[in-house]
Amino acid sequence: MQKHQEVIRERKKREKDQRIQGILAAAKKVFFSKGYLRTTMDEIAFEAEISKPTIYQYFRTKDELYSALMLPFLEEFGSQFEKIEKKLDARRYTNGKSLVKDFFRAFLKSYEVSPDSLRVANSFFQQSDLINELNADSRLTISTRGKYDFELARDLLEKAMDQGLLRKMSSYALSDIIWGLLLGITQVMDMKATRLTNTDKYLRTTLAEAEKLLASAIVPR
Repeated sequence: MQKHQEVIRERKKREKDQRIQGILAAAKKVFFSKGYLRTTMDEIAFEAEISKPTIYQYFRTKDELYSALMLPFLEEFGSQFEKIEKKLDARRYTNGKSLVKDFFRAFLKSYEVSPDSLRVANSFFQQSDLINELNADSRLTISTRGKYDFELARDLLEKAMDQGLLRKMSSYALSDIIWGLLLGITQVMDMKATRLTNTDKYLRTTLAEAEKLLASAIVPR
């Protein structure tokens, strides 16, 4: 009997996860086509082929649903940076080029885990007034996660400078430069994408060239 109950619980969990993924996929499609402000929960429910009350069983508001789409990239990015921090603290980097390479790897890994999450985040960051449209809980969730990632990145850069891996400069400015470089390249690749082009292939090669250029500028000779 206990084993039967476990099987039932596992089945219900799978069904719940599938329902949530279906809602997120529908929301992503509508958000991308209409934008956050013009999207309604009715449209998301129609796209997901479920009732609006069913969506509210999993997501209380449109804001919460939007946050759920954006957070996976930010969380994975922070997780990757934490790994870099451990290597820095253990002084496992022998030169700055390997550190810069890990920065780009962290971004690419985060992109591979949640490419559409990055696109949602990219769209969000381009609209400076959008944060004010979200409810207080969603604003706090996104701001807290984003602030953590940015502060962690600056701390990593300052540690690297102290260890002589990078040239001395403003960690705030360098963090923004790297962040803008990574997001900008991704956005350009998406703009150029067609059904006949391999976006990921060109993204990788472009990021590799950007990595070399950045390393040549900030790593001591």
